[in-house]
Amino acid sequence: MDKAEELMSLFSNLSYVYDDNMPKKQGGLNVDNYIYLNPNQTKTELTSTVSEEIGHYLTSAGDIIAQDTNEKRKQERKARDVGATLVVTADDILKCFDNGCETTQDCVDFLNVTSKTFNDAIEYYRRKYGGILTENNDILIFNADGTISVHKRKLNS
Repeated sequence: MDKAEELMSLFSNLSYVYDDNMPKKQGGLNVDNYIYLNPNQTKTELTSTVSEEIGHYLTSAGDIIAQDTNEKRKQERKARDVGATLVVTADDILKCFDNGCETTQDCVDFLNVTSKTFNDAIEYYRRKYGGILTENNDILIFNADGTISVHKRKLNS
């Protein structure tokens, strides 16, 4: 099961509809308990789209398609943040490090997410945690330039 399918199963109360009539540039749309998905996406794009649309389901209210007010832009940002952190967790970042990923692109490829989704998650963690997040006694430092420093806890022998 790929990440998009895992997300869909976690949020099985939603209906997922692949819609051939969606505009080419639109990956997905959340309306009530339905998430409409453009079938002309790669698996990586689909994972990011599903996560963002679930983010909208969890955080948004009303029609925010037109980003013409600050409130709508805030809702969009919140949905993207929530969606990005569904597929790029702190544990995922540590797994990237443990598997030898050295660049952002290495992490994107390893996690099978888009660069935008990965960068949105990193920026969210940087904003939320003031640049530092401790998970399992390891330290992740989210630098302002979008890079991450990992300091692994040393185990006593």
